[in-house]
Amino acid sequence: MTATAQSQHAADARLNAATWDGIGRPNRTRPKAMEWMFRTAPGPGPELLGPLTDATVAELGCGHGAQLAGLAEHGLARGIGIDVSPVRVHHAMTSFGHLRPLEWWLGDAVPIIPRLPRLDAAFSNFGALWFADPHRILPALTDRLRPGGRLVFSCLTRSPGMPEGRRRMLVRTGPARSMWTVRWMYSLDGWARLLGEYGYAVDYVFRPTDPVNAFWGSVVVRARRGG
Repeated sequence: MTATAQSQHAADARLNAATWDGIGRPNRTRPKAMEWMFRTAPGPGPELLGPLTDATVAELGCGHGAQLAGLAEHGLARGIGIDVSPVRVHHAMTSFGHLRPLEWWLGDAVPIIPRLPRLDAAFSNFGALWFADPHRILPALTDRLRPGGRLVFSCLTRSPGMPEGRRRMLVRTGPARSMWTVRWMYSLDGWARLLGEYGYAVDYVFRPTDPVNAFWGSVVVRARRGG
């Protein structure tokens, strides 16, 4: 990757961190059942990650940590939550730091991933896989996921006519305030193409049909790393 591209990626990570810090801290101090939707609706749960007993799992963009905390009761050997926002990692540590299978790492997922242990599964629930350059984060994950390991992520797909790739987009942080984020927007076919390029095979896709999630183009994708 060129120095210009590396500089752009670092700037994007700083921008996203500032926005998530600006959104603030929620009143959520209990583990949360796994939900993959943009807005709460019926859909799949933690079973998409495969057997969790004695598994090593990483969440890429863990936010406030409640969903990774919800996996602690499944018998994980190790669960690692990564987030670029100091406010959110602090919240995760203060709320769920007592859950011993779990660890909370602060920073941009792309340079952190090479430091991870070998993973049985990785997931990104509207998280870092959606907010980082897939040409950087996917190959990094390929080196850490064991053969057959699962990568599960949810995101919004691009609107018809929207160019695929990097997009600066606003997110609402309050009743009268919005802040910029950088996201990587692709169609479902685009994601399948990217995953295949880096050694993953898509084996499950869920598209919710409720009005809100369908309107925003929510999708849940599970892919397996090839051997």
